[in-house]
Amino acid sequence: MGIFDIFKKKVKSTFPENELEQCLTDAESDVTARKDFYQKLLWNQLYVLTGDSANAEGNNTDEMYTNIQFVVLQDGKIPVFTSTNRIFDNTVIKEKVPFVSLKGQDLFEAAKGATFIINPFSNYAKELIPEEIESLMNGTIYDQIEKNENQNLKHKEFNEIFERAGKKQKGLIFLDGYKRRSISSSEKLKLEESIEDYKKCLELFPHHWQSMVLIAKAYQRLERHAEALELLEAAFTIELENHTIPMEAALEAMHLKNLDKAIFYSTESLKRKPNDFVLMGNHAMNLLIAQKDTDALNTIAAAIRIQPNDSVNRNIESIVRDVIARRRKRPSFEETIQ
Repeated sequence: MGIFDIFKKKVKSTFPENELEQCLTDAESDVTARKDFYQKLLWNQLYVLTGDSANAEGNNTDEMYTNIQFVVLQDGKIPVFTSTNRIFDNTVIKEKVPFVSLKGQDLFEAAKGATFIINPFSNYAKELIPEEIESLMNGTIYDQIEKNENQNLKHKEFNEIFERAGKKQKGLIFLDGYKRRSISSSEKLKLEESIEDYKKCLELFPHHWQSMVLIAKAYQRLERHAEALELLEAAFTIELENHTIPMEAALEAMHLKNLDKAIFYSTESLKRKPNDFVLMGNHAMNLLIAQKDTDALNTIAAAIRIQPNDSVNRNIESIVRDVIARRRKRPSFEETIQ
């Protein structure tokens, strides 16, 4: 669980009552307040319920805390409070109860390995897990806060660039296949700009396969098929389930007249999505061009059994049978990708 992930803001309350509580309320959205909260948590007085009936009036005690029996909630967490008033928030506790007051650092030493819940009855509550407390005690928590904040800023920058690139590509690429049509100079410029933006996304997150695919789609529309295939092959090794990546890679390989790669990737697309009649039709055409006629016929026959009324696959079946019967020439690369 990430630092401060467990903050749950409910309704308005009497917070803040002191500086520690002010930092507690601000910590979720303010990095400086987050650091201040942890620093003050160590050095401020905290209040913990005990099983000591002799202290039933709720008075503070300065006795040695090494043998204190802390009250534990049903979920195993130790409740700790940032002021005495927090003990009685929302009237969960109505009567005076025994408690002790001790500095945060002493508390965490006395109950090392425990999970705490700060102000469990209040409108603001925070869980403290053992790993978090350990990093607080050894001082590394501040580095973690900086690291998390830098990562958040990185994600924010990425999202802005990714969204901007997507707007530039809108209406210019096709995510469900390849359609040939001419594009204007201004459209080409938009695609080039989108490529640069997606490259910036990859600089931030080098394994973001979605950016790779979208760059490849832009290259595809710009007739830069070698570059498109290179990106699709990279995405293929990262994302192991999406069937459209090898499908697109097979298409780009056909553009480059690389029949071995075309068949490899159309086969892989079917491995990722078996019994897809569209993918089967594409694969059958690749097999036909490769002169694997029997495999082509068996593949298209299986596709038609799945979807008997698909006109595209019926046409492919006709082409395959005509080629086998030598009633027509074997289709070329160019004819297949039109």
